[in-house]
Amino acid sequence: MHLRRDASCIVLVTLVSCTSFVLSFCMTKQVDAWNENLNLLSGLLNCDDIIDADAGTLPSFCSNKWKNLKPLVRQTQPDVGYAWVQRKLDKNFDKESDAQDEMGETTIPAVLGPGANFYIVDHHHTLVALDKSGYDDTKVTVEILCDYREMEEEAFWLTLEAENFVYPYSRPAGEDDSLPTKIDFKDLPADFSHKSFNDDHWRSLSSFVRKTSNNTCEDVYHLDDTCMRCFVRECDKSGKGIPFFEFRWAYYMNDAFNNGDLWGGDDDYKSFVKAYKDVDIDKLGKVKTSTWEEAAERLIPLCRWEGTGSYEVKLGGALEGSLPGVVEGWNPIDGDDPECDSPACTPTNQQTRLDFI
Repeated sequence: MHLRRDASCIVLVTLVSCTSFVLSFCMTKQVDAWNENLNLLSGLLNCDDIIDADAGTLPSFCSNKWKNLKPLVRQTQPDVGYAWVQRKLDKNFDKESDAQDEMGETTIPAVLGPGANFYIVDHHHTLVALDKSGYDDTKVTVEILCDYREMEEEAFWLTLEAENFVYPYSRPAGEDDSLPTKIDFKDLPADFSHKSFNDDHWRSLSSFVRKTSNNTCEDVYHLDDTCMRCFVRECDKSGKGIPFFEFRWAYYMNDAFNNGDLWGGDDDYKSFVKAYKDVDIDKLGKVKTSTWEEAAERLIPLCRWEGTGSYEVKLGGALEGSLPGVVEGWNPIDGDDPECDSPACTPTNQQTRLDFI
């Protein structure tokens, strides 16, 4: 009796042990497979390794350390706001670990184009801040939207313009407050050094107005302290991001600075003009962003005025159309901005890709 019980126990223990071994083996294999896929994505699929890949085997994503990636990337806008880059440096790139945390949460959308280069269509300010920080070992992930490597240069730029993937507008040197006009594509910057970009004051302000804080948000409405910000990020009808939408708002603010009639009240206009004249314009790395925050706060009455919703930007391309994300009146914005998907190529230009995730 005891022998049978002992034998049964031995069999049971053996079965349990075998089952545990099998489960452990299977789980180990699954973990190994996941790790292999992750390594494939983050380690083996380096952007410089796949830049010459056949169109049919092109992955959706690639990654590299910034020092290896930056010779391969090109810009699609001539200007950045130095003050906004400074704000990113202060907030997100103070230490190397901060830089990696920021880039770990940011995917850079790009189009593959002539010369086997990645043409970046968003997050220029973030990459300029990363480059200025000097943390070149930071890993950057790129999302490949479409493949135009076989296009001739002229056809490529015209296609990007039709897709609203390029912002070819700038101001003459020394005319910081004139409205932007179209430039030649060949005049776009060749690298992501901040010195290659013009400083667009209005593009800085169009970002600062999205981060302005107001005590009534928490004290009265019990919402995030940015509930009275200028506007909300708006996705298009398909949930995709609207390319260069901040530049539309920058154009409007620039126009309103030159034309006080666009404001709802003369006192608000004068208050902003005074604050804008006091903003700190210094070398990148030394800009006092608090002065820009003050000027941005004085722009909120312009943003929320009822006439803003009918304003139209009529430069064509990425600047054409009404202002996205208008919030009229002094109603609080409840919640964060929506997360929009990356902009997409038109169906005739979409690239068949291998999706690893």
